[in-house]
Amino acid sequence: MDDYKLRIIEAKNIINEADYIVIGAGAGLSEAAGFHYGGKRFDDYFSDFKEKYGISDMYTGSFYPFKTEEEKWAYWSRMI
Repeated sequence: MDDYKLRIIEAKNIINEADYIVIGAGAGLSEAAGFHYGGKRFDDYFSDFKEKYGISDMYTGSFYPFKTEEEKWAYWSRMI
């Protein structure tokens, strides 16, 4: 247990001394912050993809096996 406490203290010191901190996160972080991948936002901006490909939300559309690079990047350019 003492080793665990020491590691926490060390991590805290490193964070306090850092000029910058980079956080790598997935969709869960943005979802928790209020960015929803489906619903009105998806319908407003991706209705053509929903209709043509049956994609139900922005997140799952990220994994859709588009037949061409043009289709894939048309989706991703809007997503980004």
